[in-house]
Amino acid sequence: MIRTKDLTVRFGEKVAVDRADLHVGEGEVVLLSGVNGCGKSTLLRVLAGLLEPSSGSAEIAGQAPDTAAVRALRGFVQDDPPLYEYLTSHEHLAFAARLWGVPVEDSLALLARFGAEDWAGTLIRDLSLGTRKKVGLAAALTHRPRLLLLDEPFNGLDAGSCDELALLLKEARDEGCTVLLTAHEPQHVEQLLDRRIFLDRRGHA
Repeated sequence: MIRTKDLTVRFGEKVAVDRADLHVGEGEVVLLSGVNGCGKSTLLRVLAGLLEPSSGSAEIAGQAPDTAAVRALRGFVQDDPPLYEYLTSHEHLAFAARLWGVPVEDSLALLARFGAEDWAGTLIRDLSLGTRKKVGLAAALTHRPRLLLLDEPFNGLDAGSCDELALLLKEARDEGCTVLLTAHEPQHVEQLLDRRIFLDRRGHA
C-alpha cells in the first residue's frame, strides 16, 4: 500500500527526513515512532500529498500521493486538523459527505460515536482542540477509506473518545483498511499493531 525509496525532505539546510525506505502492506496497522523532531509528521504530510519530497520517491497503491485516485482512498488527520473555521461542525461534515458522495447522516453518526453531537451547531473556531479532533476524525472516516494516515489522533481526546477511536480503528482494520499513525501514548492501539517503524533523529527509517 505504502512504499518510499530514499525519501528525503529538506527545509533549507535542515534535513527533516533522510533517505527513508518505508513499506507498509495493505491491511497493516503500523505505528511510526521516534523522538520529537525526527520527521514523523513530515513523512505523513508527504504521504498525504501536502509536501513534495526533495529527493527520492513515495507511492501509495503504486501511484503518487497527490493523485485524485489516491485522494479518494485516503483519510488524513493532523494533530490539529485544518478545518473550515467559519463553518459549524454539521456544515463541515455535510461538506465532507457531499465531497465523497455519502449520506451526511454517516458523518454525523461518527461524530455521535465520539459523544460530540451536541457541538454540531457550533462554529469550528469556537471548539476545543479535542472537539476539533473529533470533527476531523469524523470527516476523515466518512468515506471508509482504504488508507488512514493519523498524526497523534489520540491527542486532546478524553478517555471515552480514545476508546471509541481505538474501536473505530479496529473496525477499519477488520475491513482491510491500512493504518499508519503516530502516537506518543500508543497503549490505545497496542493490541491492533502489526509492527512499529522507528525513525531516528535524522529522520531515517
